[in-house]
Amino acid sequence: MFSRTAAVNLVRGIRHMSTTNLPKVAVVGAAGGIGQPLSLLLKNSPVVGDLSLYDIVGTPGVAADVGHINSEGSATGYVGQEQIHDALAGCKAVVIPAGVPRKPGMTRDDLFNTNASIVQGIANACAEACPDAFFLIISNPVNSTVPIFAEALKKAGKYDPKKAFWSNNP
Repeated sequence: MFSRTAAVNLVRGIRHMSTTNLPKVAVVGAAGGIGQPLSLLLKNSPVVGDLSLYDIVGTPGVAADVGHINSEGSATGYVGQEQIHDALAGCKAVVIPAGVPRKPGMTRDDLFNTNASIVQGIANACAEACPDAFFLIISNPVNSTVPIFAEALKKAGKYDPKKAFWSNNP
């Protein structure tokens, strides 16, 4: 059994390690309503090294804000399709809240049609830049975007079912 004291000592020990020993984590969709607070939580984590924040707009501002948190590692913002590979390079974990939220009057099909192409593009970039990373897909509709992500990785020959995760509301 792992005692509370041992857990606290482990976390303290991790805080004093070099960021080179801690994993680089990317948030793809970091400027959105879920991506911003998620980036804040990840920057505060004692087990995250450098934080790579990517979105199509506004990410340098999010990185500047999050970068003020006194924790190990840096926060770097990447903007636009031309920088996605730089954002993902060397990542051990990629969290994907990217996509548009469901708006009033929008059907699930409308949401799927918009977010499916976004998730597929991200999956293709991940297959090239960080194929061995762990992937957490939280883009809605999750029950449709996760298979798209998995199939894109399979097509690239990079799919590992033990490294793809998703989050969904009950």
